[in-house]
Amino acid sequence: MKSILLCTIAVTFFISCSADSDFEAQEKQFSAVGKGVAKVQYPANPKNPFDLQGSKIYHLLDLYDQKNKSPNSVSELAGQIRFLLQELESSPIRTGRLIPFTDELVESIMEDPDNSMISMVQSSTLQSYAKTSLVIFLQELIIKRQEAFSVTYSYITAYEAEVLNDAAFTSDEVETILTIASISRYSLYSEEERKDKDWDILIGNKSARPFFEINEVPLIRIISLLGRLI
Repeated sequence: MKSILLCTIAVTFFISCSADSDFEAQEKQFSAVGKGVAKVQYPANPKNPFDLQGSKIYHLLDLYDQKNKSPNSVSELAGQIRFLLQELESSPIRTGRLIPFTDELVESIMEDPDNSMISMVQSSTLQSYAKTSLVIFLQELIIKRQEAFSVTYSYITAYEAEVLNDAAFTSDEVETILTIASISRYSLYSEEERKDKDWDILIGNKSARPFFEINEVPLIRIISLLGRLI
């Protein structure tokens, strides 16, 4: 009787351990799949027909980062933006006015990003309705700049959906606004990745205080590119 009881306990213990092992394996598998999905999802938005425009900026930023350190001064950020503008001139991305880009322009945007952005949008050829829509979108983006990327991603993709469903925009305006939204998404995500890389590098080392505030670089970059996109 005692032998039967011991055997029963042993079998039960074995089954329990196997079940726990199977559960842990499944949990790891689902976790890996989840991470894979997130990696594919961010920062793309397949519903935006001009998503590729933002992707090109993202790859240009990656190319620049491979040969240069992250911008930590006005002149360094101006150099990065000049690099993007030079590449845009030879790329299929549609460009608008040719505005000379200087260090002083970066400084003026830093001092007052909201009014700098409004001034650029208001001087564009967009109709009033499109100007108002784009200004509100970018103003909210400025407000949300310190939020997690998942929050800004949801905000941007929701706006892109609104633009696609709004018949008041012309086809050219839809392309312009969705290109700016796509570039905003990818630019903010690029900054998120850069911060992660910098954190990995600086672990164990004393880090210098950054010159720019949280997500200030991508916002200045987005506003600076407006002159070429609208």
